[in-house]
Amino acid sequence: MNIFTKVPGLAKQASKLGSVLQRAFYGSSGRVTLFEQRNFAGRRLDLTSDCQKLSEKNFPDRCNSVQVESGAWVAYEHENFRGRQYLWDMFDRGEYNCTDKWCAQGDHISSVRAVKQDNNPPRAQLFERAAFSGKKTELHDDIPNLMSRYSLNRVSSVRVMGGTWVAYQEPNYRGAHYILEKKDYNNFSDWGAQNSTIGSIRRVRFS
Repeated sequence: MNIFTKVPGLAKQASKLGSVLQRAFYGSSGRVTLFEQRNFAGRRLDLTSDCQKLSEKNFPDRCNSVQVESGAWVAYEHENFRGRQYLWDMFDRGEYNCTDKWCAQGDHISSVRAVKQDNNPPRAQLFERAAFSGKKTELHDDIPNLMSRYSLNRVSSVRVMGGTWVAYQEPNYRGAHYILEKKDYNNFSDWGAQNSTIGSIRRVRFS
């Protein structure tokens, strides 16, 4: 038994202090490291803020593994935060040893930005039709399969009222996915999708 198990709540307080110190040292965005090769090998790039063009950092547009030390990040296939999105957060300890871990179709990454954190209690409203109409489903927690839970797999508009979310086209957090930060999304194109299919949705993990 160590001091963290002897003193109730001390481990939790230490974890909070560590997060505060990380933000103070790295900035509010956190820190992420990109590696050119699988299993955290090859050339690396450390980021503590948004990067519109990885090419300006003398880093190749190929990324095959990632380590998230703090915060949450979204990578884009193209420069200036355009194209297919890939989330890197603390969902699985922030370790991504290959592109399969972030549901990528390839290893092409050209820009990266920090995901905006909202500390309000998680709350999102999903609407079957655009402009916040049709069947409404309110969420407060992760849903690995929207169809089996709510008989829902088409979402055309979303209101994020608390927390930050990521929606996946397939159940069990697989396939193309889209970051949903705190705001209203009038149509699926507002979150970067080409159709209204959503199979699962979860909260973004920042720690």
